[in-house]
Amino acid sequence: MSMPKIEYIPIIVIISIIISLPSVSFCDELHKVRQGETLAGIANIYFPYTAAYTKDELIRDIKEMNGIELEHINVGQQLRIPVIADAPVRARSVKKPKTFVAKGVYINKGVAGSRELFSIVNEFSIYGANTIVFDAKDAWGGLSYKSSIPHRFSPSARSFNTIEDISKLIHYMHCMDIHVVARVCAFKDIAMSSSMHHWRIQRGWLNPADPEVQDYILAILEELTDLGVDEIQLDYLRYPADGMVSTSSGDKTRVDIITEFLKRIKEELSPKGVLLSMDIFGIVIWTRDEDVCALGQDISRMSPYLDIISPMLYPSHFEGNFAGIENPADRPYLFVSSGIKRLKAMVGDDVVIRPWLQAFPLRVRLGFGPEFIQTQIKAAKDWGARGWLLWSPGNYYKDAYIAMENISRCKDLDISRIDKNDMPIGGSAQESNLPGTLDAPHSGFEVRGTHQDPSASEGVYSIDDMDVK
Repeated sequence: MSMPKIEYIPIIVIISIIISLPSVSFCDELHKVRQGETLAGIANIYFPYTAAYTKDELIRDIKEMNGIELEHINVGQQLRIPVIADAPVRARSVKKPKTFVAKGVYINKGVAGSRELFSIVNEFSIYGANTIVFDAKDAWGGLSYKSSIPHRFSPSARSFNTIEDISKLIHYMHCMDIHVVARVCAFKDIAMSSSMHHWRIQRGWLNPADPEVQDYILAILEELTDLGVDEIQLDYLRYPADGMVSTSSGDKTRVDIITEFLKRIKEELSPKGVLLSMDIFGIVIWTRDEDVCALGQDISRMSPYLDIISPMLYPSHFEGNFAGIENPADRPYLFVSSGIKRLKAMVGDDVVIRPWLQAFPLRVRLGFGPEFIQTQIKAAKDWGARGWLLWSPGNYYKDAYIAMENISRCKDLDISRIDKNDMPIGGSAQESNLPGTLDAPHSGFEVRGTHQDPSASEGVYSIDDMDVK
């Protein structure tokens, strides 16, 4: 069989795919063009049975195999199609213990649906990375993959699916020995809060106490586990940081609502064997009781239902003069080590701590680069974290590649970034000069958004303005 060039996936993955497919065909499929058919339509028919990651790539392969220069095809023309299987790929979860040392990167939904995914993973895996966290449901509310669930709950729901075949994504990552984590933004959902007004607690937010909302989120989580992801990572599993404590559920507090729903998620997903993790604000580790009550996130009550907690310990997201530090973004070792130390004191050894680390230059004045990232990784390792995750909203990882290469070659850090004053910060929230509420528009810490170039971002942000970690 004459196979097309498939340059967008490493050859070792192609071999693994062919070996692992349920029924492999070793000859091209012949397709006779019918009246009204197009290359795009033909590619859509055969896409699940080929090695192509996107339909555009399959169209390119069909054109190359058949000597087609433009898009024109003739009725009755016989086209060779690079079919390699009799059945679509079906991914299965690869079970790992929660103590698995994950070294991972965030993959946004645009990259997840393109060949760039393989470039990033291939580059990182050379230096020991083994995990991706991809957006399955982002804060805009749309699912990145094809699913009937949104329309089942809301006929007017709209999604822009960037991942054409999520089973291929998961399966191909498994062939590269990559742990696949699906990030799901729970109650921050701009799309559904707009189309389902009775679900909305405020603009951009779903009501965590609404049983239908909970059913909707749980349906997505169950679907993802059935599709074969290895871990579910919950994000925005909280109330908006509005300074209020009221709920629509009688005497139950916000902490009760969030904790009980998390318990339900754990009970439903546990039989499937996937890991369950959750993102939390780095600042929450220092926070006051009133902020815990407003968000509904009480770490001590949630931890029994989690395998892993991922605090977002980005130094840039602590406001100026936090704990007396003029510019926290210039003290990466200090803030990562402090956050891990404090969180370990809260959860003990029952829950794995796997922090999110900063891989973008926001607010760094003393020079952002590989050593900035390497310093955070060192702090995570020194203070007992089980691995780490790197966050770059636009997936710009050039400096991270160099940091990983330095670590793999045991290249020493410039110790000027780590001085005798960079021991973990202690004290209470009051001693740390914490602002009154987590969402004060003037505060400018714990930014989460979609700006693609953090280096160009200046000024003050509110937590809930954007979807950047």
